[in-house]
Amino acid sequence: MANSTNGRQLQIDVIGPNKQNSAFTDCNIYIDGRCCKIIMSSYDYEALLRDHVFIRTGNETDSAGVINTTNVFVEQPSAGVKI
Repeated sequence: MANSTNGRQLQIDVIGPNKQNSAFTDCNIYIDGRCCKIIMSSYDYEALLRDHVFIRTGNETDSAGVINTTNVFVEQPSAGVKI
C-alpha cells in the first residue's frame, strides 16, 4: 500500500479471536503500509461486520492468515491542515 498524494491510506485486516481473551479480536491496521497490531472488542467487530465495513464474510482464512479485511481508505486532508 503506497502513500497516495491525496492523503494517508488505511486498511484493517482481521486475524481472528484473541487467544488470551475471546472478548477481543486480533487485527492489523496498516497506515501507508506500516503494520501495527491492534485488538478490538468482538462486539465492535461484529457491529462493523453488519455495517459492511469489512469486505468478506469472515468465515474463511486466506493464505495470509487473514479472516477479513477492509477496502483501502484514503484520508482526504482538510483545508489548512498540513500532513
